[in-house]
Amino acid sequence: MKKSQKSKRENIWNIPNTLTFIRVVITFAIIYLIFARFSLVTVAIFFIIGMLTDFLDGQIARRTKTVTEFGRQFDMIADRFLMTMTAIALIIDFSIQGVLTRSHMFQVFLILSREIVSFPFAIVAFVWRKPVPDARFIGKLTTFMQGVTLPAILLSTKNEVFSFSLYLAIATCIIGIFSALTYVKDLQNEGLS
Repeated sequence: MKKSQKSKRENIWNIPNTLTFIRVVITFAIIYLIFARFSLVTVAIFFIIGMLTDFLDGQIARRTKTVTEFGRQFDMIADRFLMTMTAIALIIDFSIQGVLTRSHMFQVFLILSREIVSFPFAIVAFVWRKPVPDARFIGKLTTFMQGVTLPAILLSTKNEVFSFSLYLAIATCIIGIFSALTYVKDLQNEGLS
């Protein structure tokens, strides 16, 4: 990043960052819905809405030229927050209810492969204040796959029609690992080694 860009103050009050903030709020709503034992369909709908805000914030930021470094970092944090907190809440609540089988827990673990692999590097980059690497197609594909697979896993606990969620989870895991490795490589190119 050039010196002139660093010294320039970013306007973080924009529609894309508002959508990202809404995703964080939706995450708390999802956690409430899970522990208040709302229907899985309701939880899945809120999760899909949260994932849609991820798609929209990036599209709007690029089209309106309101991309900011803060927004890029906030977006990445909000994505991980939505996915990991939803997964943790589900594992805790469904384990208490005895609904979540080992197969379902394994599937949730699989779809978090990107987060598991990249988390230590993301923490180091954050502490060292490294810029967030540009979004890559593989990262967007991973987020999309997680957004499709988690609701399928949820629904498979109640309906065998969604038992294909295991195959989606395996595909998401493989894509997620490639996404994490790409992220780590991009961080190294930014000077994190």
